[in-house]
Amino acid sequence: MRFDESVISLKGATEASFKLGGGLTSFALLTRVGVSTLSKYASVSEEFRDNVIPVDIAVEADRRAGSPIIIAEAAQQLGYGLSPLAGHVEGKPVTEAAALKVLHEANDVSRAIVAAMADGKIDALDRKKIAQETREAIRALQEVLAGLEDGQ
Repeated sequence: MRFDESVISLKGATEASFKLGGGLTSFALLTRVGVSTLSKYASVSEEFRDNVIPVDIAVEADRRAGSPIIIAEAAQQLGYGLSPLAGHVEGKPVTEAAALKVLHEANDVSRAIVAAMADGKIDALDRKKIAQETREAIRALQEVLAGLEDGQ
């Protein structure tokens, strides 16, 4: 993976973590930087390419998002994978709403792929969008799995 691609992937993970955690505005109240700085961490514009999220803020963002989205992307770039420790993923009851959430998130992944391929190639921004949607689908599936493992 080239430097630019790895930075774009980290920024995509950052954006996904912020989104899953409730957005920039509410997160800014809990961290040492403001909304404008947080948005630079997720921006892929040339102007903010070098503004990558610091590890302490990444940990807080991932904690708020409920899963290690940014940290997992960093680990993957180093050739490692993450798995939850026993009892650390909160299970929710498996309901029809959970099934619909999984379906909705999977459809978002499918739509992102189809949209990306409309011009015949998947560029960095397309990869960012597909990765973000995929992370959201994985999170929905992890919630179902945790609910099954907790016997809910």
